[in-house]
Amino acid sequence: MTDLPVTETTASTVTSNSSLSTDVPSAQLSDQQIDLICQSLYETGWVVMEDSLSAEMVQALRTDMQQRDQNQEFFKAGIGRDKELVLRDDIRTDRICWLDGDNPVQSSFMAMLDQLMTAVNRRLFLGMNHFEAMYAIYEPGQFYKKHLDSFRGQRNRIMTLVFYLNPNWNSADGGQFLLFPEVGEQGQNVTDALQLSDAPIAKVEPEAGTVAAFLSEEFPHEVITAQATRYSIAVWFRINDGIPA
Repeated sequence: MTDLPVTETTASTVTSNSSLSTDVPSAQLSDQQIDLICQSLYETGWVVMEDSLSAEMVQALRTDMQQRDQNQEFFKAGIGRDKELVLRDDIRTDRICWLDGDNPVQSSFMAMLDQLMTAVNRRLFLGMNHFEAMYAIYEPGQFYKKHLDSFRGQRNRIMTLVFYLNPNWNSADGGQFLLFPEVGEQGQNVTDALQLSDAPIAKVEPEAGTVAAFLSEEFPHEVITAQATRYSIAVWFRINDGIPA
């Protein structure tokens, strides 16, 4: 389960931080892209879409990640939450850094997320009211085993998006994202679903501009071992309903 220390970003905070300098590329989804995401979530619960970010925005976000990495703002990712957070090198080995919208590049990206969350809510009535976003770096040899982002009934993380920032990625570079069949589709419970050696329904190359989006409670997923340094941003649209995440 991908439950990590949370820095929650509300829609109002994102909006108030969205004044951008003119040299920062704009991040914005087209109406057609939003339609595709909403329709796919409604029909299947997941979607993979290319060209969600411009090459300029990909480079700006990569540069921000690399600068923060040089400033030692990344830390080793764990599993669990708060007092239950533990490091499990047998499950995940990436390093992460939470986005806080404190610079124009992040603000531009977060404004796009706010736009998308509003559109999905309007069309699918999911009631999501805030989001969190996290940089992740996988060095060669690093991975994240099969897991769920949120267990059913907790209603914390509702929708997951993973944006990839890796130009000219090759299949030999590894690090592919695997999406597995919906939990309960064949009658299995969550524990069985995570242990099941089933074939993925999608295998996604982490190529720059590609995004994978899916319902957090429904679809187990995995990052196979990277053979080259791999950059991504994980985003969770959430419901704040007072139930501990």
